[in-house]
Amino acid sequence: MDIKFFGFEPLSLVDFDGKLTCTIFTKACNLRCPFCHNASLVLDQSLRTYSFEEIYEFLSSRKNMLDAVCISGGEPTLMKNIVEAIKMIKELGYLIKLDTNGTNPDVIQELIDQKLIDYIAMDIKNSLDAYHTTCGLASLNLFNIQKSINIIQNSNIDYEFRTTLVKEFHTIDNIKKISEWIVNPKRFYLQKFVDHDTCLQHDLHEIDLETAKSFKKVLKEKFDFVELRGY
Repeated sequence: MDIKFFGFEPLSLVDFDGKLTCTIFTKACNLRCPFCHNASLVLDQSLRTYSFEEIYEFLSSRKNMLDAVCISGGEPTLMKNIVEAIKMIKELGYLIKLDTNGTNPDVIQELIDQKLIDYIAMDIKNSLDAYHTTCGLASLNLFNIQKSINIIQNSNIDYEFRTTLVKEFHTIDNIKKISEWIVNPKRFYLQKFVDHDTCLQHDLHEIDLETAKSFKKVLKEKFDFVELRGY
């Protein structure tokens, strides 16, 4: 199959809660979030590649050892032949988790319709009025973001929404607006930002634990399930 992956983690204990997971990464993204920790993937830099055949052979040999495969990136839904690749992996018997920024709702819908994914983690970058700047863009099609949210929430797929908290981008007002925008999600995580040397920008800062707790309290007024992750 004419598809390559650009990162490969044979065993992850954190990408799919409670599952022994292999995580594979796709290349390129249509967003430029300054706090992204996968700069090499986003900027489409020269990386070690893995053919689909290499990944498939590995997964075939680990069918009785691993539970799941997480497809991450970059943005996986932009990748040519990604639906066909996931279908072949799914046929091996794995649970499939998709990490997505939600900008390509048609592919999300296709994966759901074909029953190819078991869990979706979609990033909610910020409140609507701050979305494009948080994504590092001059403008952004927010209709597609909303469409992806609706598709995910109206499906029977297990899912989470998650926001990575960055001091330069997120205020309690932003968090309140998110709570007023999204209708009670199944799970919502507020994630700690960590400044790695792999980030797109290096002058950003984490939000402290007490502030994160205050953000959680705001969301809990509207959402049943809110947790901090990484704190």
